[in-house]
Amino acid sequence: MANSKYPVYHLAPLLLFSVALSPSAALAADEVLIEEEELVIDDGGSVAAPTEELLIIDEQDDGELTIELSDDDTLPASEEEILIEPDGLSDTGSEERAMVESSDFSLKLDELWGEYGVMTHSASNANGLGYLHGQVTALWTPSSRWDLQASVRADGYSQHGGRDWDHAELDYDETFIRYRGDNFRITAGAQKILWGRIDEFPPTDRLSTQDITRYIMDDLADRRRASPAIRYEHFFGDQKLDLVFLPWFREAELPGYSSLWFPVNQQTGQILGLKSTPAFAALIKSVPVDVDASDSDGGFGLRYSGTGEGLDYALTVQKTRQSLPYFSFNNARGVLEAKYQRSWLLGGDVGIEAMGAIWRFEAGWMSDAPVTRLDGSYDTVKSVNWGAGVEFFPGDGDARVNLQLTGINHDDAPAVIDRTEIYLFGGSFEVPFAHEQWRLKGRFYKGLDTHDLYLNPEIAYTGWDSQEVYLEAHYFEGADGTPGGYHEDNSLLAVGWRAKF
Repeated sequence: MANSKYPVYHLAPLLLFSVALSPSAALAADEVLIEEEELVIDDGGSVAAPTEELLIIDEQDDGELTIELSDDDTLPASEEEILIEPDGLSDTGSEERAMVESSDFSLKLDELWGEYGVMTHSASNANGLGYLHGQVTALWTPSSRWDLQASVRADGYSQHGGRDWDHAELDYDETFIRYRGDNFRITAGAQKILWGRIDEFPPTDRLSTQDITRYIMDDLADRRRASPAIRYEHFFGDQKLDLVFLPWFREAELPGYSSLWFPVNQQTGQILGLKSTPAFAALIKSVPVDVDASDSDGGFGLRYSGTGEGLDYALTVQKTRQSLPYFSFNNARGVLEAKYQRSWLLGGDVGIEAMGAIWRFEAGWMSDAPVTRLDGSYDTVKSVNWGAGVEFFPGDGDARVNLQLTGINHDDAPAVIDRTEIYLFGGSFEVPFAHEQWRLKGRFYKGLDTHDLYLNPEIAYTGWDSQEVYLEAHYFEGADGTPGGYHEDNSLLAVGWRAKF
């Protein structure tokens, strides 16, 4: 699998690099103390006076929560600023634990998850799918300025029926060393970095490593793997500068060749997302498939973001390799070869709070999007990915609805077998009920330019602390060349148990 090419020793230079940048350990004056039923923030000086102002800034782009204490402008912001990061997709979970516990070492079971699903179409190549997952994190916090985290995940997959497939693996998750200065933070090691504002298909999310071992059955946060990276974040006022370098490229985590979710079906001669012809299908059925990526760096990205009154915005420049493979026939090697195209990306996103809702817009221009000409040759074109969405809360309660329109437009593309224009309407909803012991939620998208449908309704019992039991369905349907059409026989009904600690 892809992760086997990036063993733990690849992370060691990153950790050493960060250690070399370190000044002395933080002073005891930076400790945060939490007492029962009373929150005391001790910066080593006097207790904050009642006249001090508490500012809470929620940067929704990466889940970061900033709390500032300030009574006037006479003190440097760096002496008053405290950063607390909540649990989320990015590198936030460890931050919160570090600040709350202020302890030397902790070992924590993060998550346990088990699921079994049965296929609902008789034409499927499998009768059922099983999945087991667990994750453990060790965190050492020698001071409020330092975090050292190691996280390991275990995944097991089982597929039975017409095409059996079983696989188990250990993989690193977020494993890094972090130093936090007065107005900056540097992190070196394996990290999940998700930029962008649109759910499901954020156009400027090009730095993260995608996980499609279960295709899109999981939420976006569970479809990302950690990648080796060096990240520098600088905070000044309401703005933030974020610079990321990926010293080694990590391609997407793929399922096995026999998995229903593998993007090439050599039984039918189809490739996910590409239209098929009789000659094309015959070629795919007869040649070997190579998914390995060539060794190189993963690229870099720069993001400038800011927060204003009812407004969040960001601009980004990236030059990265696409983690999802694009399959093209290599005539010289005689194989169907996975290509991970390197491309420039210029983009931006903005979030606006208005009319009782949150409006989001995001777009990215790519210099090199992969395509296949009608004669089968590989090429690249310029492309624009974009999205617009609205999130609102009906009844001012805990129910949440998110709707969005996304699109891909290749610019001046030659005659290709790819879809040069894609328009999707999609979204998600979540409604707790029965004293919040039950939850109804769902995700969906519908193609607007051609028939392409995905439905994912779910009902869950959440009355047990940190646990949930759910029943859900995944339904696929679509025309030739669409993801829904590719997975049309793979609709399933699943039941699962999940606990987050």
